[in-house]
Amino acid sequence: MDLEGGEDENNFRPRPYQNQLEEIATMKNTLIHLPTGSGKTYIAIRLIERFKHQLQKPWGQGGKRTFFLVNTVPLAKQQQKVIRNRCPVQGVGAYTSENGVDYWDKAKWDEEMSQHQVVVMTSQILNDMLTHGYINIRDINLIIFDECHHAVDDHPMRVIMKKFESCPPSEQPRVLGLTATLLNGNVKLNKVNDTLRDLETTFHATIATVNDLGEVLTYSTNPVELVVHYKSPPRTEAANVAIEILTELQDLVLDVKLPVAKPMDVKLKKWQKDISSDPKKIVKSVKNMIASMIFHIDEMGVFGGSIAIVAYIILFERLKRRAVTAEEETLYKFTIIHSTWARMVLLESMQDDTGYMKILKHSSEQIIKLLNILKEYNPAVFTAPGVELVVNKKRKPLSAIIFTQQRFTSKVLYNILKEVKEVNPKDFGFLKHDFVVGFNVNPFNNTREEHYTKKLSQQALLKFANKDLNCLISTSVIEEGVDIPQCLLVVRYDPPLEYRSYIQSKGRARSQDANYIMLVNEQNREKFKGQFIKFQQTEQYIHSILVGNTDDRVAPTEDDIQETLYEEDDIPPYITEYGNHLSSLSAISLLNRYCSSLPRDKFTLITAMWILEKRLDKNLITIMMPIACPVKEPIEGTPYDLLKTAKRSAALNACIQLHKRGELDPVTLLPKQYAKVDFDIPEVKNCFPNWPAYEYEEEGAPKPGTKRYVRKHKKQFPVYLRGPKSWKNENRFSLHLVHLKPAFPRPTDSREAALYDLLTRSEGFGFLTACPLPPLCKFPLFLTIGEVITSIQVNYAVVSVVPKLFNLVKQFHYFIFNEVLDVAKEFVVFDGTENGLYVVPIKKKPDYDIDWETIQRFKEIRGPQIPSLEERMSLNVSTEEYQYTVVTPWYRGEICRDRYIVSNVLEHMTPMSHFSEAFPTFEMYYQTKYNVEILGCKHQPLLEVRNISSRMNCLMPRAATINTLSDKHKKMISLAIGDDKPKGFAEIFVPEFCIKQEFPGVLWYKAMMLPSIVHRITHLLIADDLRREIAKGAQYGEHNLPRGEEWLPIQVNLPVAVNSMLAQVDNPPPIDTIDRINNPIDQFAKRPHNIVSMKESVYQLQKKKINKEYPWDEQQEPLDIERNLSTATVMDIECYDTFVTASLKEETNPSLTVKSPQRQPNTPALLPPDRYNDKIALLSQTVKNRGPELRDILAALTTINSHDTFNLERLETLGDAFLKFSASLYLFHKFSTLNEGQLTNIKGRLIGNRNLYYAGARVNLGGRMKAEQFQPRDDFLVPGFFAPDTVIEFIDMLKVRPSYLIGLSFPLEDVLSGKLSKHSLEEVKLKHQDCAELRDIETNYNVQHSMQCYVRAQAVSDKDVADCVEALIGTYLLSGGVLGAIKVMEWFKIIPAKDNFAQYLKKRVSTVVTEKRATPEDVDRIMNYNRVDVEKILNYKFKDPSFLLEALSHPSYIRNRYTGSYERLEFLGDAILDFLITSHIFENCGDLKPGDLTDLRSALVNNVTFASYVVKLGLHKYLCTQLNPTLENAMMNFVEHQQQRDHEIVEDVLYLIEEEECQIAEYVDVPKVLSDIFESLTGAIYLDSGGDIQAVWNVVYKIMSREISHFSMQIPKQPVRVLYETIHACPSFGEPQTTKKEPPKVMIPVTISKQGRQHTVYGVGSNKSQAKRAAAKLALKILGL
Repeated sequence: MDLEGGEDENNFRPRPYQNQLEEIATMKNTLIHLPTGSGKTYIAIRLIERFKHQLQKPWGQGGKRTFFLVNTVPLAKQQQKVIRNRCPVQGVGAYTSENGVDYWDKAKWDEEMSQHQVVVMTSQILNDMLTHGYINIRDINLIIFDECHHAVDDHPMRVIMKKFESCPPSEQPRVLGLTATLLNGNVKLNKVNDTLRDLETTFHATIATVNDLGEVLTYSTNPVELVVHYKSPPRTEAANVAIEILTELQDLVLDVKLPVAKPMDVKLKKWQKDISSDPKKIVKSVKNMIASMIFHIDEMGVFGGSIAIVAYIILFERLKRRAVTAEEETLYKFTIIHSTWARMVLLESMQDDTGYMKILKHSSEQIIKLLNILKEYNPAVFTAPGVELVVNKKRKPLSAIIFTQQRFTSKVLYNILKEVKEVNPKDFGFLKHDFVVGFNVNPFNNTREEHYTKKLSQQALLKFANKDLNCLISTSVIEEGVDIPQCLLVVRYDPPLEYRSYIQSKGRARSQDANYIMLVNEQNREKFKGQFIKFQQTEQYIHSILVGNTDDRVAPTEDDIQETLYEEDDIPPYITEYGNHLSSLSAISLLNRYCSSLPRDKFTLITAMWILEKRLDKNLITIMMPIACPVKEPIEGTPYDLLKTAKRSAALNACIQLHKRGELDPVTLLPKQYAKVDFDIPEVKNCFPNWPAYEYEEEGAPKPGTKRYVRKHKKQFPVYLRGPKSWKNENRFSLHLVHLKPAFPRPTDSREAALYDLLTRSEGFGFLTACPLPPLCKFPLFLTIGEVITSIQVNYAVVSVVPKLFNLVKQFHYFIFNEVLDVAKEFVVFDGTENGLYVVPIKKKPDYDIDWETIQRFKEIRGPQIPSLEERMSLNVSTEEYQYTVVTPWYRGEICRDRYIVSNVLEHMTPMSHFSEAFPTFEMYYQTKYNVEILGCKHQPLLEVRNISSRMNCLMPRAATINTLSDKHKKMISLAIGDDKPKGFAEIFVPEFCIKQEFPGVLWYKAMMLPSIVHRITHLLIADDLRREIAKGAQYGEHNLPRGEEWLPIQVNLPVAVNSMLAQVDNPPPIDTIDRINNPIDQFAKRPHNIVSMKESVYQLQKKKINKEYPWDEQQEPLDIERNLSTATVMDIECYDTFVTASLKEETNPSLTVKSPQRQPNTPALLPPDRYNDKIALLSQTVKNRGPELRDILAALTTINSHDTFNLERLETLGDAFLKFSASLYLFHKFSTLNEGQLTNIKGRLIGNRNLYYAGARVNLGGRMKAEQFQPRDDFLVPGFFAPDTVIEFIDMLKVRPSYLIGLSFPLEDVLSGKLSKHSLEEVKLKHQDCAELRDIETNYNVQHSMQCYVRAQAVSDKDVADCVEALIGTYLLSGGVLGAIKVMEWFKIIPAKDNFAQYLKKRVSTVVTEKRATPEDVDRIMNYNRVDVEKILNYKFKDPSFLLEALSHPSYIRNRYTGSYERLEFLGDAILDFLITSHIFENCGDLKPGDLTDLRSALVNNVTFASYVVKLGLHKYLCTQLNPTLENAMMNFVEHQQQRDHEIVEDVLYLIEEEECQIAEYVDVPKVLSDIFESLTGAIYLDSGGDIQAVWNVVYKIMSREISHFSMQIPKQPVRVLYETIHACPSFGEPQTTKKEPPKVMIPVTISKQGRQHTVYGVGSNKSQAKRAAAKLALKILGL
């Protein structure tokens, strides 16, 4: 970098010539020519400041931007740093290809431009921005071209200047060029002036330099130049033999004729030639490498030559791994053999020599001269007095750069010096050297190799700058554009071949004490002398015509610019209607970029086919686009003499065709992203009627549609429970009876028999509602004594109730829940508008009627106060008075008093009766234990009692009755949910020590079930409301249940119930993220202080920064074979190549070996299925008038977290599968021109949880769901009672949590009237004030679950709502088949009803055969006549073979011009298979535990399983593809894997890595193309059969029946579970990340421990669960499981 010539930038003062040149550049376009180190960059910075006023306006509102263009990636960051530190502008951005800018759109660039007033970038990026319309020339105020001498021929700098033609001169930016050489190559002296003039014309500028060269030489480069001559070494006998071997090898190589790597298999005419790939280039390249080996033997001697041969052998080994044909691999093999032979000859000739003498004896004079030069910089030499030095006359320490012509020479020279240092540390131990070979990275290359090379180069430069190195060996890569500190020695190991190289390399010797040494062969003395003189003459001539003549330079005229710059192209550019220019120069790269955007697997590169023919002695190119491109016709260019021009012409025409077909963006001309979809296009937007136009997303909020996004939903109460319009007049209420029927015989135990008798008595409860109720299904309740079948006899009678009478009903209703059950909250008041289900006592005499006497009699329950002496003395105990009553012991100290039913009065026992051995009598027991004495009659009969369970959740079975639970779990569950267990002995009370309640025991006992009954009735009515709405809107299902029919009763799903109970006691153990055994390091322990200097600290930070820039662990880096040529082994080469060819963004262990998991020893042999059932009832199910069962609707509304005896899990799985199928089929037909990526993208949104949430939210599904566990003691809402409206309004207004209600308490009068007194209003007001100051804010996305019911709301996550939608689809699928499910989907507006989706089920698709564009015979020919074979395998005969052709056509199969490739059929077939397999296991595996259905589905529906079937059937042999050995090898590896297992698909096979789960092709066990075939064939059969999905299942089931049967009997463990169960693995999954590419993918990291080291791998999937599964599989691979 060239800023101030090495001066302290803090004390820098401008030099006179800099001020002068700045003024010139301010006035006109200028090319500043100054020597290296003279401060050109400073002038550029000053010019930016001078033009800063044009940058002040915002971008897009008249504000312009300054561009500083550089040629290298490192220089972009360096210049950014300098400008940012010195220039007072707002934001300096730096951009290179490594930033991924090639994929940025205009919005992204506008964002960057708005943040940065000055932009530093490589010239190619600005050229692309201008080409694609991201920026206009008029938007730039100043362009600075660094190293502007490169602007010749097709360089991007020159191309940028050509774009000035479309901009009026008055709006063109100022141009400033910076250069030290002006010439980009060797130019004859008489042509120099013309070359300079051309450069000025290119930049519309004039050259400016100093008036007096002397004033700048003080600051710039002026080293001592010295030419050192050496003689070529005579060839030794060994060298002759080795060179003879290599020469013979060259002849053999030249005779090799490699086949075309990718024969396109397209029939060409005799005069046409496929030039898509040229195998001759490979042969020529190998021949040149052999020539290089010979060259290094001649130039370096036997020792250096042997190292050079090793370097090439290593390269050949790596190339052999990438060979795409067997012939190419053979070529590398025999080249390695001959090269090894030649090296062995050289080694044998040196075997008698050792150490440094060996190197001296067998090295060339050039090497020895170099060693002698370096030796002069040995501190022991230059500090020794009296030693005469030739080069290091200033006696300075070494700071050197050695320039070589070839990259290989740099590597070999490094290894020679390494050997020298090792064998002669005395003379060369001071040497600390490295080599640098490259910095640029191809953004379209996704492997690590270029990035790893760049990292090593960066590290070397950093070490050199911090004096950790004192010698760099490099090619011309660091001659310019890289910041290098002052060097005292520059050695040209190979002399400069051109003027620019001479000037630039000399410029690296910036110190006044520097030496510039050129090593020149004695044989070339005169030739180089002449060349060197020309260099000096050129330099002097340039100085003579420029120095002092700046003012005399005449600017190029408009005619000069037009003729020389604008009109030089043979091919006119393509200009779009938006004014964008696409030149032929950019067309080829644009075409290649388009092809790379087409669908492909990780093993295939999709390219166009280039056909060459001669026409009138000119070259004509025809392009055939890949099969995935809609342009099927051949595209011809214009004939030209030059092949390069002819190719550009054809490429430009191809780009024009793509632009017209909509494949390129109409404005930017960039290829449309393969999967990108504009969701604002009306046709696409109409698919999402539920999607809001805008939803504000709060900062820090989770994504809508996720589990973490918990919203507040308005609670939907049953329509039937709404109150009357007015309470002032008489109202008619419907009376409904509760019937309880024990599902067990009368117990023999007297205490339990008493409870049984109470259940069967006619007294009980009923409900009053303002509206008649619809029929409800029966449901079970569970008491400690057994199951009770509960039925509601609705609309038993109509009762006229006047307000005064209703007040009594209301009072009794509240009395039951407040006094008897103690579940009413003190902050609720009567509302009466909704949820009006009022409890009344019922008696039967002889018919059922309301027990008004009981209503009027009981107002409160007596508390547990100690009775008075009078009461105790006058106590009368008899069976009539006490049996079946409720008593409470008053002597116990419990806060919550236990209630007991008196099962019997024991008249034969008194307090004086025997109690136990420890206590002779009951009296003594009570006196001793409770310190109470009997004051009344000591002969009073005793009471046999049975406690009434405090558990009021009667919806769940008692844990003690479930045999599948362990004793431990039974106890834990009983304790957690209050499941009281009867004592093992009879409890007997003394009547005097009890409070006898007057409220009837039968009503008290039955009242304990009321909360459960109310809960169940309410949700059944909500389900019925929804059922009726759907029946009305979707026109499916009866609005009213036909007379005489009943709903099926609710049944307990025992596995679901068990899981619900276990969920309340089983918490997953915390996952240890640190392996304390293998990695016993406390990450939180304090580290000792390490005090270092600031310079050292910055250096260490810079090294860390370099490591952080690359996405792999430094410990993963292999042995650097290029720096260890003499010791590298074949295994080292293998590890190195595996590492550098890995995907850039993947972190995995490079030493992984691909092997399948160990098989479980207990895996049984596969047996034939017990029964063959290829029928799926769902497929033939027709729409029933009645619709789905009420209990199924309720199940679909019940989340897993509600912990009930049923939930939506199974229904959701079925609905999810059908939703995917229907969405895929709908999109396949609706958008027949969209590709698979776009369809997947739309489908992802259509069936995504966010869209499903919106669909459910539209009908307030969140307010209808049963989302929380039923806990009467915590959150029971007394029917008809809510928090006061004023309180609810306050909570909603300030968004505080409902816990605000805690502490409020209203008197009974206010509670029953529903009107707050002045005192209560004051209490509320004070609460408001306190809460306003310290309010507990409730965000829109993190709503508190508890207490929401009291404010007429409930908290439900978006994901739960989405699951509910899927479950309802599954419910209607079960009852009404496919058409029933479609109706409810259309009702939800998931699929717009106007599109009439049902028509797509049997829709025929037109093909080339039906359109008469091809015959079946034509199609057979393209399929290589394999149709009959495939049909035999599938046992299905295709009516239209074009479907089969498309299903078997790989994206690379360019021969197929009739159909597209298989991606669209794969998209459809994937969903069909998922639906069919899910439906089958749903119908036939109904006894699976919750979650097992999902696991079984995952085991059967995945790429590995499908690929296994393809291989088993041999279908992979019929894939239509171009020759692709990489893909072929990957497929054959899996084929061999399955053959060894006799094609068994067992658990360990499922752990193999799918292609979509991993970003590294080398780690893929199962190429995705294999599963794609299975899915695409499924889609093809479906379309060919006219939508006969049963016919598809007949084919599929025949193939899969064996595994379906086996897996259903023994469900494979999922990889995540296996990983967690692996000892010492300590897996820790990270947060999921969503990729930006289309369609978006989810990536999840998992960190594991293995042998003391932590490894992180990344799994990729379409959703979080798939990504987590993929990460687990990769982790298991690392662990070797």
